[in-house]
Amino acid sequence: MENKKGKVILFGGCPRAGKTTLAVRLVKSGKRFSKISGDSLYGAIIETDVDKAEFIKKVLENLIEDAEIYGINSVFDYCSYDFTLDDIDKLPLKDKLDMYFFGFPDISAKEIQYNIKHYAEPIDWIYHCDDDYIEQVAKRIYYFNIKLKEWCNQYNYQFINTSVGKERNIMLNSLYEKIINDCML
Repeated sequence: MENKKGKVILFGGCPRAGKTTLAVRLVKSGKRFSKISGDSLYGAIIETDVDKAEFIKKVLENLIEDAEIYGINSVFDYCSYDFTLDDIDKLPLKDKLDMYFFGFPDISAKEIQYNIKHYAEPIDWIYHCDDDYIEQVAKRIYYFNIKLKEWCNQYNYQFINTSVGKERNIMLNSLYEKIINDCML
């Protein structure tokens, strides 16, 4: 009996856009997904002299090898601040990744700030930040959302426009179903 190849899914994009939420759902799906957090890796990388792009490239190569040899599905979620679409476009293995980039460029910085405060939970690091810092983060996310959408158009990568509320959940549920169905093929 031939082993079925696994998939490597890459979720990039803005903070608070649904990447980790969807990644955790995939892990809980029972479809043999492992989850790698780029945010956690990035914390380790900045403590060393390791080249960030080379390190992430190596992680993705290992995930692809596990998918091809062992049939393991993996999801790598990260904030695209740290490893940009320019970096991804240089990857020789990008064609072996299913890539989705999450953002919400159609809402204002003030709306982002409200959503960060309103939807943050005690487990979220941002929950413990003061209002001035959250305002700075919201402005950074706002401008990055616009840039991310431009990058996706430039490189022809799939941009998932998530928003807070019912539309976000519909979009995330739809993408979840698509990924699960693709894994069953």
